[in-house]
Amino acid sequence: MRSLALGMFWLLCCNAVEPDRRRPRHTTAGGQNQTTAQTKAADNHCKAAPLDFVFIIDSSRSIRRHDYEKVKTFIINLLQFLQIGSDATRVGLLQYGSEVEPEFSLNTYTTKAEVEQAVRNMEHLATGTMTGLAIQYAMEKSFTEKEGARPAHLHIPRIAMVVTDGRPQDTVEEIAAQARQAGIQIFAIGVGRVDMDTLKTIGSVPHSEHVHLVASFSQIETLIAVFKSKLCGVTEMCQVVDHQCQHICVSSPASYRCKCRKGFSLNPDGKTCKAEDVCAVVDHRCQHICANIPDGYECRCRPGYQLTIDLKTCNKIDYCDLGNHGCEQDCVSIPESYICRCKKGYTLNLDGKTCSEIDHCADGTHGCEQEFMSTKDSCVCKCRKGFTLKPDGKTCKKVDHCADGKHGCQQEFVNAEDSCVCKCRNGFTLQPDGKTCLQLECHDGVMDLVFVIDGSKSLGPANFELIKQFVNSIVDSLDISRMGTHVGLLQYSTKVRTEFTLGQYTTAHGVKQAVSRMEYMGRGSMTGSALRHMFEFSFSAKEGARPDVPRVSIMFTDGRSQDDASEWANKAKNSGIIIYAVGVGKAIEQELREIASEPNDKHLYYAEDFQSLGEITKKLKSRMCTDKPPDEKMCQCENVLMFQKDVTEKLKSLTRKNIL
Repeated sequence: MRSLALGMFWLLCCNAVEPDRRRPRHTTAGGQNQTTAQTKAADNHCKAAPLDFVFIIDSSRSIRRHDYEKVKTFIINLLQFLQIGSDATRVGLLQYGSEVEPEFSLNTYTTKAEVEQAVRNMEHLATGTMTGLAIQYAMEKSFTEKEGARPAHLHIPRIAMVVTDGRPQDTVEEIAAQARQAGIQIFAIGVGRVDMDTLKTIGSVPHSEHVHLVASFSQIETLIAVFKSKLCGVTEMCQVVDHQCQHICVSSPASYRCKCRKGFSLNPDGKTCKAEDVCAVVDHRCQHICANIPDGYECRCRPGYQLTIDLKTCNKIDYCDLGNHGCEQDCVSIPESYICRCKKGYTLNLDGKTCSEIDHCADGTHGCEQEFMSTKDSCVCKCRKGFTLKPDGKTCKKVDHCADGKHGCQQEFVNAEDSCVCKCRNGFTLQPDGKTCLQLECHDGVMDLVFVIDGSKSLGPANFELIKQFVNSIVDSLDISRMGTHVGLLQYSTKVRTEFTLGQYTTAHGVKQAVSRMEYMGRGSMTGSALRHMFEFSFSAKEGARPDVPRVSIMFTDGRSQDDASEWANKAKNSGIIIYAVGVGKAIEQELREIASEPNDKHLYYAEDFQSLGEITKKLKSRMCTDKPPDEKMCQCENVLMFQKDVTEKLKSLTRKNIL
């Protein structure tokens, strides 16, 4: 369908409207461009080809008003090559910024004058650059029959022309691919600083025909001549359209038809071919089955038989003689297959191939309390780990590892599966020796901290390295140890990736090395998926989260999330996780408010407002120093004060560098 749309677009100019040569020439620059385009169009002698044509125009704030007018002039000049009407080419247009603004649909206007006037009446949106959202709207709305697109079986090419001057703020690669797969031919026109790779993810292939980049809006008019020179050089439809004919394409005026090779007939879809029943009309002499194939027929055998050297008769297969049965002992051939059998004194295993000695425990009369094992002569009882067999040889008793009194525990002990484990009473913590206990005064700022870092394409590799430095500066301020603070980190883009878990590193050096090794993902921005992963996995016992330890998450993002973040943020907060939301660049304030813990003024920070990070310290202090009020001097929580100081200094540094 891609080439179909391309070919039809090549033909679209060929019904150029003869301009009124009596019309006076304009004196403005814009008018001169328009007159030139119309004069050139007058020399066209191409045949008409109807199209469903939708313009997708970037109306972001980066486009200056006089450049915006040049885009409108470009559209009007391009219309001169089109024969517009309900039975000819239909034209629709939408412009986009942070949102999509449909100007008119394919069925709104039926004359060129109406379309031109509608283009002139367009107003500049001057907002963001949500290119992916605009392409999705065109695919799901603009190219529907309700909006004026003609039914697919009519083979009217569907063409979208995207004109943009900047990098999209959302993901375009996946949605553009879906649009092209749906049969929409996409032309991508970039102006100025647009990345060519971005244009190629939007435009159809071949890119040499569908992707164009000009240095400025003043040069966009040069593409009119480019399109004209290509549009009027096509004569054979089959050479330029994606006809999808399985065998042969036959051109006809302004159209084409599919044809099948000899021995095949055309299916009802008008594209694919099916083999004719050669077996029904030839003397095939197949003993069992005659099968039609593209170039004739072939003989085949029923299951359990194989074709002989004459390629017509069949012999019964002895599957055991093939040597690939895999039977450990005996193989018995049966119709269409084989079975394995075991010698006397053995029984066939569940795999149907190997054999085992007879199981003396199989009759269930062994009387074993826990486990049993068949030996050569009898069934022997066994006990699970942590238990020992009683003298009766059948029942088991639990092993008490603490019974000998050699555990050396200072306070309490508990018998575990493999050993005697020491424990401490409330208000005490077990020391590294695993035996003695230390009374807790202020928990020393202990917490489980998980960073959730935005690794989307909009951040850029250079800024990502600065964020890694910022994370490591925070790590330097914490008491990271087996009994102290634990740190984990997630990076997210289109997908979520756990860089390291809470239980993975117990030293600041190990954490910082892991942060430095992180590789930039550089794709979309699925903040909701990242929060879901953090809630469901990062604070789980499996990944190292500890009971009765404050759970804190610091989330960085620089743009709009492509999915809903509020649901999983609320679930995390309701479970007791404190979330600090830090927005940089084009982060959306409403999204940050939905993510951050309450109150927002203590947990939500834009890049410009990091001077108020002292509020973070108050919250952390109240959570970590639960034994005493947060304003008492008895509980200094020096780790938290260091955390505040280092975080504040680092964010100030990044702000001075215009990074955040």
